[in-house]
Amino acid sequence: MTVAVKAVPRSRATRAVGLQDGALRIQIAAPPHRGQSNAALCAYLAERAGVRASAARIRRGSGGARKLVELDGDPDAIAPRLAALGEGLEPA
Repeated sequence: MTVAVKAVPRSRATRAVGLQDGALRIQIAAPPHRGQSNAALCAYLAERAGVRASAARIRRGSGGARKLVELDGDPDAIAPRLAALGEGLEPA
């Protein structure tokens, strides 16, 4: 399954903070240097989805703020976990 993300690097902590233009807005503590923020984003989403870290990868947008992240695994198990990230968050 794929997840639309608006990434905000160099934040205080890695966490989901809202929804922006149909994408999950995620603050990432790592800097966007040599793919560090992309790796941190994939690790964060994999952990929240309950899959191994290697099951998450940037499908599109590795050099920009808007990304599509692809997660391998059972979509029926992953979808509710990722939906929980967006619940209760205010649109940005």
